[in-house]
Amino acid sequence: MPPGIRGRDDLVTGSLTWRWSPSRRQRWPASAWIDEWLDTGETRWFARVADPAGVVGPPIVFVHGVVVSGDYFWPVADVLLGDYAMYVPDLPGTGRSQLRNSTWTIPEQAAVLAGWMDAHGLTGTLLVANSLGAQVVTELAVTRPDLAAALVLAGPTSDPDAASVFRMLFRGLKDIPRERFGIWRVWLPDLFRTGPIRGLRRLRQGLRDPQLDRLADIPVPVVVVGGVDDPIAPPGWIEEMADEIEVSRGIVVPDAPHALNFSNPHDLARIIRAVAARIRNE
Repeated sequence: MPPGIRGRDDLVTGSLTWRWSPSRRQRWPASAWIDEWLDTGETRWFARVADPAGVVGPPIVFVHGVVVSGDYFWPVADVLLGDYAMYVPDLPGTGRSQLRNSTWTIPEQAAVLAGWMDAHGLTGTLLVANSLGAQVVTELAVTRPDLAAALVLAGPTSDPDAASVFRMLFRGLKDIPRERFGIWRVWLPDLFRTGPIRGLRRLRQGLRDPQLDRLADIPVPVVVVGGVDDPIAPPGWIEEMADEIEVSRGIVVPDAPHALNFSNPHDLARIIRAVAARIRNE
């Protein structure tokens, strides 16, 4: 196993197929990031990994939303680079990760993400998620609390007031002109890789997910973050979601749209640092 990668040697030499190389991805410099492919037979994962020696604090795993891949985390990851071990996977069926069956439900996505974290020996992790990725990590925190030390949910779905594909797509169209223009360089290739049909299926899975029913069962601290200008996860939903979680705080960021990790990376990085410091000091 190369430097900058955590993993269980028994799995590396077992049934899983691993491959690593210095990053070849724009915005993910090879001096800091490693491209990783992990083939489990059912799925072929792609992830960006930066795990420098000597860092103190919890590892951070970033979990993306529907259609888009982990590439849109590069602005906030760049702000945090060098201070934390960071793992940015593409969920199977999205981005460069391949899925060899149909689209999975939220519990199934959480289960395969847990398996991927197990393969890396990741426990006590700070999970940072955007949009539908927040639903995946709330499910993971309830079903596998050993993996999560805290959650940061940025622009989390799904607002019950937009519980239809049409309403969610309408809100998404309203959000597009509010984002940084550069996000198109991520969105368009990712939409092509995922495909609109699979993207709509993932969106439906998110809308069917009864996330409200499990929020009170989350056993770790949660920070729910939203943007004042986010029509997908508006401030009212941020406050409602935070109220449902026992150990939670809601933060609304001024002049921020849905993808805070891309359009407001410094604001989100400050929140992540504060949560990581709390984990480290406990």
